[in-house]
Amino acid sequence: MDLRILNKDMYLLDGSFMSGVKPYVDIDNVIKHPLWGSNLLLNDEEAVVNGHKAYIKAGVEFLTTNTYQASIVGFKKYLDLSCEQSFELIKKSVTICRRAITESNSDRNIRIMGSVGPYGAWLCDGSEYNGNYIDTMDLKELYNWHKPRIQALIEAGVDIILFETIPSLGEAKFLLNILAEFPNQKACLSFSCKDDKHISHGETFASAIEEVWPNNSQKQLIAIGMNCLPSKYVTPLLLSVKTVNVNFIIYPNGGGVWDAVKKCWDDSQIQNISIDDIKLWSQKGLKIFGGCCRIDAIEIARFRKLLDTM
Repeated sequence: MDLRILNKDMYLLDGSFMSGVKPYVDIDNVIKHPLWGSNLLLNDEEAVVNGHKAYIKAGVEFLTTNTYQASIVGFKKYLDLSCEQSFELIKKSVTICRRAITESNSDRNIRIMGSVGPYGAWLCDGSEYNGNYIDTMDLKELYNWHKPRIQALIEAGVDIILFETIPSLGEAKFLLNILAEFPNQKACLSFSCKDDKHISHGETFASAIEEVWPNNSQKQLIAIGMNCLPSKYVTPLLLSVKTVNVNFIIYPNGGGVWDAVKKCWDDSQIQNISIDDIKLWSQKGLKIFGGCCRIDAIEIARFRKLLDTM
């Protein structure tokens, strides 16, 4: 892989795995499963392939594994697998992406991002949107939970590790310390944000960027940014950053706010992303752009058309 991976103006990332796979599964049952879409790696590989293919057809250049909530502990508990079988299932997510790319015969150079969600996603209680567990939990437990999932993706040959929806600076730095154990592996880091100034745990987005990017940008991080947030927050968050020469990755939600208790969406807040939004974000350093919750292949195809006009 060419490590100078961001050598053009902007790249298109895929959208929500759940939105992509929705036409091929009983989505209500998938959403209610404690592993969300990760259980489909074992239970419905064809649906996973079809979801990936839809995004490839839409024109993406980065395809994400459906491992956001995948973990050795989770697969053992909810899929009744051994440690070794769980490890291999996480690796299989990369193989499935490769299969989708091969079968799609795209003329684009599509690279694979290995999704690594926060510990809070495993708790299934919305903790990835506050990150408060980082203040009290045993860091050895956190290490043992994160390390094998990262290692599995790297052993499978993933192009980029994507630390996504990370709620706190503490967990972000912890993940980067694990990443340093694999010095040849490149990664992106994306925070979840609770408003137009702060990441979910309460640190300012600007301070988190300043803390992480200057120390890592020339080492392993190729981009840093935000995801799983209303698009209306993106511009003020970007404008708050004073750190220079930042490569940003941004993939907001398609609208609404997730209710972790009711497990449904509040659609009272919806904003469509325009070409003017993308142009402004590009001026501030946006390099990788895509979608998170409720962004499907149709919307990613619209983003592709917008990017192609720039």
